Amino acid sequence: MEEHGVGWCQCDKDPVTGKAPHPVNKPLVTKHIISALGDVPEVMSNQDISKVVVDLWKFDTITPPIAEALMRSVKAVNGDMHPQYPTATAMAAIKHFSNTYDEQI
Repeated sequence: MEEHGVGWCQCDKDPVTGKAPHPVNKPLVTKHIISALGDVPEVMSNQDISKVVVDLWKFDTITPPIAEALMRSVKAVNGDMHPQYPTATAMAAIKHFSNTYDEQI
């Protein structure tokens, strides 16, 4: 999956590489997991994923359109919704959401 910049980034793309300066990658998602949850758990619930997305995107709250987009992202990487996911799966869902959310608004 291509790494796009996070939606709240107003920075221009790098003129040499053409990529956004803030790729949604494992270190960025890990940083926001720690910020939102205090540490990196072995499993993450849907509520945990929502907390990380709120922290990453600086949302005030999860609105119905954001919740729907999050559900689509979880289903895209996991196939179905469950009460909790391995952290790697949750991170993939957060990355998918971050890379596709602008297109879903």
